[in-house]
Amino acid sequence: MPNDASSNRTLPLIIGGLCVLLALLVWQVVPRSPNAYAETAIPTSLETAEEQDPVQAAIDQVNGPNPMAGILALKALAETEPPNVDAVIELGRFSIQSGQFDKARERFSQAIDLAPNRSEPLIQLGMLELDGGAPAEALIHFERALVVDSAANNAWFFQAQCHERLGNPGLALASYKRFLPLSPDTVIEQAVLQRIALIEQNSTNS
Repeated sequence: MPNDASSNRTLPLIIGGLCVLLALLVWQVVPRSPNAYAETAIPTSLETAEEQDPVQAAIDQVNGPNPMAGILALKALAETEPPNVDAVIELGRFSIQSGQFDKARERFSQAIDLAPNRSEPLIQLGMLELDGGAPAEALIHFERALVVDSAANNAWFFQAQCHERLGNPGLALASYKRFLPLSPDTVIEQAVLQRIALIEQNSTNS
């Protein structure tokens, strides 16, 4: 049987792995835009087809055979007057994918200035700071996201992640428990319950 020292070394690795997996699961359900959950209608006429959201059309190009044309289309939308906020946010997302993290920060900050009542760019910027090892800065963005949009449910989860990294298990538990009844699906709900159990067990043993 492994000794206590070995168990103490293994538990943090297990907890860390679960945190990363859980964050990825929750991150998948962060909406891309206010209309992210709306049903997409299939165009039935040329007129309907021409009314397609230009941002989505550009995203389709980026994900298709001509990605540069899509990026240029998004940049054009982001430079209109007033700028298209969705285009700015998507450029921030694509900046992350290409490893241009400073540019992503600029885009999300621009989106926040343009639309201070929207939670998505705040959550995006918070995730960027959290992944960059700055949980205290990230926490500010997640807290602000809930101030401007009480329905930004995933912000509770990411707040819990910040509190864990900052060594605040009590606050982490409170945030996980606020998120739990709002969990978007059973898989995430079960994973959050496991996180809560691990934190409570660790607090009992310490």
